[in-house]
Amino acid sequence: MSDPQPPALLSQRPLDNSRALLHRAVDLGLDFTSGELRDGLVLRHATARELIDRFAQPVPVAGTSDEQLLESLAEIASWSISQADPRYLAFPDTGDSVAALAADIVATFLNQNLIAFDRSAPAASVIEAQLITWLRELVGYPVTPLADYQGLASLGGMWTSGGNMSNHIAIAAALAHIYPEVREGGLRAVPEQPVILLAGGVEHFSYLAAAQALGLGANGLLWADATPNFTSDPASVALLLASPPPGKRIFMVVGVAGNCRTTGIDDLQQLADLCQKHGVWFHVDACHGGSLLFSEKLKVQLAGIERADSVALDPHKGLFVSYPSSYALFRDPNALGRFARYPDQADNPDCLDLGLITPFYGSRGFESLKLWALMKHQGTEGIGRLVDARQATYQRMVDLLERTGCFRMLGTSDFYRCAFVFLPDQVARAMEEATVRPELHTSVRALVSRYTAAFAEHLYRSGTVVFDLFALQDLADRIGLGAAAKYQVMGMCVGHPHIAEEIAHAIEQTLLDASRDLTSAMLTDIHSLLTATNAPSREAAVDVTGPAGW
Repeated sequence: MSDPQPPALLSQRPLDNSRALLHRAVDLGLDFTSGELRDGLVLRHATARELIDRFAQPVPVAGTSDEQLLESLAEIASWSISQADPRYLAFPDTGDSVAALAADIVATFLNQNLIAFDRSAPAASVIEAQLITWLRELVGYPVTPLADYQGLASLGGMWTSGGNMSNHIAIAAALAHIYPEVREGGLRAVPEQPVILLAGGVEHFSYLAAAQALGLGANGLLWADATPNFTSDPASVALLLASPPPGKRIFMVVGVAGNCRTTGIDDLQQLADLCQKHGVWFHVDACHGGSLLFSEKLKVQLAGIERADSVALDPHKGLFVSYPSSYALFRDPNALGRFARYPDQADNPDCLDLGLITPFYGSRGFESLKLWALMKHQGTEGIGRLVDARQATYQRMVDLLERTGCFRMLGTSDFYRCAFVFLPDQVARAMEEATVRPELHTSVRALVSRYTAAFAEHLYRSGTVVFDLFALQDLADRIGLGAAAKYQVMGMCVGHPHIAEEIAHAIEQTLLDASRDLTSAMLTDIHSLLTATNAPSREAAVDVTGPAGW
């Protein structure tokens, strides 16, 4: 006879019984972050097919015991990747704030629905409004204290699930501001084609996605040049603003405060001047760079962000908060009020139904409690110290990469992320002849990309060190084969304020060990290219793999 089905609901179980089960679930999470469930690796690598074969099963008909449930959860954890591991260097999303983790647990129990205040989320609605006010103040926007709350139209911000959606909402708000007729008549009511101006090569995937989803189309993006430092070129932006293509109107310019490839930061003041001159909505994508707002030393790099009409922030990038956590903020608080389902409620100081002014969202959970808890726990000063320490750790890790003699950096980096190819010094010296032989450039680019991808993949599959892998144009021609050349590159992103010396040393040794065999094979291949009578003509692979390449 099978064991009786365990009670499904908290209300059906003794409190001590539920407490014991949930304590064990927390222990499971801590065992994952400590590495115990991952065999001490960043991840236990498996292919998609291998994991499908492991987890695929029919719809469960009979349930399992508590013990079997925990075993299943542990197995899922054991095949997961730990972004909180200091050897995970692909993205900054550590998600390891103790306060935020505690808040996440509490928010799950509270189960609030932030679509409305009454009967849904009374305290949670106030906490999210307070958090939005704090974030606006950090950006430098005019702030109405929460104690003087004047209605939904005075908030000027909203939570979203990620930078992708925050950018979508900023574009929708800009369209509604520049073209109020769109609300009733749609885009066909607009006499010209609205376009977004942004720099190519440093943009996030969300802008093309938003242009297509919001009806602007791929042709609704107008591309300015990027500088060799992977930032938007103000001269190119100025030229296009002064003379846009016939039949098109630039309604938004995107400034990037930390691009997703090299975290280059645009000259936001100069872009703000241009937008003010031409009467164009200025949006700053600060999903990466927003964490610098907490640092008294580093926030100077974001000078001008307070002049943006809208700002996207991603606390789950670089602020130690787990997914999902993103915010769209607006200098004019009424930017979201224009979306109110009941316009008469937008200025009602007794209405705090956030769902009335949150486009794309209805029911949603109390995700804002995580960032609120982190700020309450550490304060801006404490978070600023973490951001400063992370910057110092990043610089030490860049020094480590360069010390190995295995890599060539592509462009400079303002904070926490850099991009590079696998190009050991001895291979680079052997390649010097190829730089003056244009007929070899295509083949050499392909060779550099192939070995870079092989190096990154070897590390990833071993589970010892994880770099990002994506395609990037060599805008500064650091490799010497042309600024138009595109390569498979690795990205190192340091999300950790502290990496212990013994761990850093182990990372360095892992990189050196992995490079030995590849260096020898790469030297053989480059010599073969240089001595071949007819060099093969094969373009470099530019596969998109990591998130930065999406």
